[in-house]
Amino acid sequence: MPGIRHVLTFTVAATVIALGLPTSAATKHHAPPPVTLQADDFRFCAASASACLPERDDNNVTTVPVGTRVTWVYTDRACDVVAPCPGHNVVFAKGFGSKRLVKTEGALIYRTTFTRAGRYSYFCTFHQSFGMTGTIVVTRH
Repeated sequence: MPGIRHVLTFTVAATVIALGLPTSAATKHHAPPPVTLQADDFRFCAASASACLPERDDNNVTTVPVGTRVTWVYTDRACDVVAPCPGHNVVFAKGFGSKRLVKTEGALIYRTTFTRAGRYSYFCTFHQSFGMTGTIVVTRH
C-alpha cells in the first residue's frame, strides 16, 4: 500500500498549501533582538545614550517582547572615582532576586531573558535613592 500512503501525503500537503495553513517552516518564531541597558552616572538608561542624565530620567522604562534577552552593562566612571562606591547591582522587586553586575569582557554585566509578559521593576540597592531604578515591561508578541 505504499502508493496510497504517497497519495494521502500529497493530498494533505496540497490541502495545507491551498488553505494557507502554516507549515513548520512558517511557524518558527525568531527571538527578538537583544536589548542593552547601561548603569552610568548612578542611573540606568539605554546603552545607546551617551550618558544616563537625571533630566532624561523616566525611571528607565524599557518595553520588550517576550523572549528578549536584556543585558545591563556597568559603564559608570562617576562611581569609579568615588572611593566608597560599592559598584552597582540589579535587584528586581519580585521574581528574579538580586543580581550583582559581574565583570565580563571589560565591563560589569548581568543578562537575563524575559520569558513571561509582565512588568518588572528593578533598582540598584546602593543607589536607589539617587534614582537608579528602572522597569522592564514585557509584552506578548
